[in-house]
Amino acid sequence: MKSPILEFAVIADDLTGSLDTGLQFRKKGLVTFVPLRKSSRPNGQVLVLNTDSRNLPGEFAYRRVYKACQSLKARAIYKKIDSTMRGNIGWEVLAILEAQKIPKAIIVPTIPVLGRTVERGILRIHGVPLLRTSYANDPFHPLSSSKIIDLLQKETGLPAGHIPLQQVRQDPARLAERIEKSQERILAIDAVLQSDLHAIASAWKLASGRVLACGSVGLADEIVSSLPDGPKGKAKVFHGPLLIISASRNPLTAEQIKMAQEYFRLPWLEPDLDRLLNPRWAEAESAAISKRLGKILTRSPGAIMTTTFQKHIAGKERAIPKALGTVAARLLKKRRLGGLVLTGGDLAMGVCRRLGASALSIQEEVLPGIPCSRLTDGPFKGLRLVTKAGGFGEKDALWRIIHYLRGKHESQET
Repeated sequence: MKSPILEFAVIADDLTGSLDTGLQFRKKGLVTFVPLRKSSRPNGQVLVLNTDSRNLPGEFAYRRVYKACQSLKARAIYKKIDSTMRGNIGWEVLAILEAQKIPKAIIVPTIPVLGRTVERGILRIHGVPLLRTSYANDPFHPLSSSKIIDLLQKETGLPAGHIPLQQVRQDPARLAERIEKSQERILAIDAVLQSDLHAIASAWKLASGRVLACGSVGLADEIVSSLPDGPKGKAKVFHGPLLIISASRNPLTAEQIKMAQEYFRLPWLEPDLDRLLNPRWAEAESAAISKRLGKILTRSPGAIMTTTFQKHIAGKERAIPKALGTVAARLLKKRRLGGLVLTGGDLAMGVCRRLGASALSIQEEVLPGIPCSRLTDGPFKGLRLVTKAGGFGEKDALWRIIHYLRGKHESQET
């Protein structure tokens, strides 16, 4: 029996990006899954594939994405990219174009609500050019320019085109024609306002099937905006304490953790990474941390486990999330939790891989770009997870997430 053709397929390079973009489709009532195993293909209307390729060398990322997309069948494909241009964007876009035989791609990282805008080809974060922000110092892919076409051309070795804002704000049909007639195969498009994203989405629909849309949650939201609203599910609520885990080194994450800790007075635990990552001591240290957390959560409604404030350990970027995931799985075997909050894409993937589920089902929106999902199966089936990219949200995002998981609305007082 053949699998039904998907309404949409989304290709992302990390787990938090998979979930925040898949959320835009779920908000329209579309059943949306994110597999956690390569062999898992749950039946839904939208499948979000996390290729887990952001921090791979470019050639490896290309091959992984090409393989994932080669036999993919969907009415439309959306390539989720990081709104600060981190990762192997050029390589991965080319892989999709060639695997699916799509002529053109448009690159639109803009998210106005989060201050990410593009004008004259320059990506700015709250008005600051990308190269002057902390995002430029990514340990895997340090950025060399604030201009999107410069980044794409350096990565792929191919010419990239640029469509300025004044052309975006003309008739969508003219914009679609401009995209299709461009000599360059990859085009970066200016967008400052949500209305600009709406115009780009309208142009993409006129050329649908011949142009690959590549963007973050902002463009995805506009692409699905014309779909009728459907029934929206609610994640199953489990009562119990919350565990917040963060391995993101983004300065915004640090502010969010401090604010949440001060407001809720949650106990704060920083693992001894020298022991936790040492093969000789890892097992005993993981058990000890889990036991400590268990004791904390018998007398507290939540706890924070974080490496955000610790010194960066080069070469251990993947080992740390896996180790923290092992701690979380140990804890969950002993104690039922009301939910997990995971900050950082690698961290989220490291934890989810230890929880024994084959997929995540996206349920609903906590804050813009921040979804609540649940495990579809496994020993912790139904467990709620809120996932947040390190740079997402305002300073109060984490305490608002805690309010949500406790079943409280923003209008209510604690």
